[in-house]
Amino acid sequence: MPGFRTRFLALTTASALGALLAVTVTPAAEAHDGRPATGTDAARLAHAERVAPLNAVANALGEQGRGTFTDTYSDVHVDEDGGHVTLLATDGARAAKLIAAARRAHPEIDTTLISVQRADYSRKALDREIDKIFPLGAVKDAAKQVYYGAAPNADGSGVTVEVKPGALRRVRAQGARLDGIPVTYVSGRMKQPASWRWNDTRPQIGGDVLIGNSRKSGYAEQCTAGIAAENAQGRDYLITAAHCYPNGAGVYGEGGPTPGRWTYRKGHYFGKVTSTKDGWDAQVIDSGLYNGRGFNSDEADQPSGKWYRVNNYAYSYKGQTVCQDGARSYYNGKGVPCGIKVVNDDYRYSLQWEDGSTHNVRGVQGHGSYACIQGDSGGLVFTINDSTHRQARGIVSANSGTDYLYWTEATDILHNLHLKLNPHQ
Repeated sequence: MPGFRTRFLALTTASALGALLAVTVTPAAEAHDGRPATGTDAARLAHAERVAPLNAVANALGEQGRGTFTDTYSDVHVDEDGGHVTLLATDGARAAKLIAAARRAHPEIDTTLISVQRADYSRKALDREIDKIFPLGAVKDAAKQVYYGAAPNADGSGVTVEVKPGALRRVRAQGARLDGIPVTYVSGRMKQPASWRWNDTRPQIGGDVLIGNSRKSGYAEQCTAGIAAENAQGRDYLITAAHCYPNGAGVYGEGGPTPGRWTYRKGHYFGKVTSTKDGWDAQVIDSGLYNGRGFNSDEADQPSGKWYRVNNYAYSYKGQTVCQDGARSYYNGKGVPCGIKVVNDDYRYSLQWEDGSTHNVRGVQGHGSYACIQGDSGGLVFTINDSTHRQARGIVSANSGTDYLYWTEATDILHNLHLKLNPHQ
């Protein structure tokens, strides 16, 4: 008989948030989104206003750190409760120049919010070593995969690598340094991908339900619409998680008059998957339309039937909090989960797709009392700019239980795909 399969894994295992059903799906009428929102929950809006100066500082510092100052930049940590931003750098004099450059580029930022902490290694140096043992993308021989995850230490003191439990002793015996950089080896587990919310008629937006053939033969997959974007010619694309559908697959909305009832019935046609970036767990759905007629850069939010403009994007930094608009969380009564705090802003993990293949991914790890559940894959991860606008941070990729969320960064995804947001309507 048809089966609904989900996965719930231990804390150290990131599980992709997708949902599978072995059924034949047929077209049907579908639910519709509502109208633009004119307000935001007062508490969420107050939080957004309070942390806006901190986020502006973090973005400005990160911009310089990823640009001219890669030789000294290690990380940025945001303390939303304490009201300050910490720049981690390997050299105090260069850190001062980095801050000055950030102020010149963004004179509106408040540099009195910044403190500097010394780091042993730059992010560039740490990434270079991680790249050697954990390159992004498809893994040719997953059976020989030893490393399951890797990330720079939060204080810039070295790297931590997650290892297959049976190989931990052997790997530790190889030494506690990677080309001179300290490394800590810990036991890890293979991550597994995730995969659906209400959908609407064109233009479709972030948070909508997606249904299509799974990468696992004979199954239908439900994911969530994430980032709506366009190319230089104005052609509309929708970005969701790469583990959801194979290239060439047609993607639809949820059919039926009762959204969130998990019918797996195909509704309106969204488009076709045309490309995949597995290292960012991102894939592109091509609408074939232009200038916001296919997809539009908004996200389905609360209250029910409302949506908000997504008109900018940024990286996430340790200590910041985000929301995510995954479909299954919404229809399971969790609404739009917020208060998900970044605990690791540069986290690499191995992700196993439904077809059994393994892929190394680079993203962010966040934690909340409730963060996500399977079915949220591809959903937009965002922060609140004001009562009508949202900032894209990325798309939902995987989870560990319901309190740990893993997402890939909007900035990396859009830059690698050569796309931009398209909030036309």
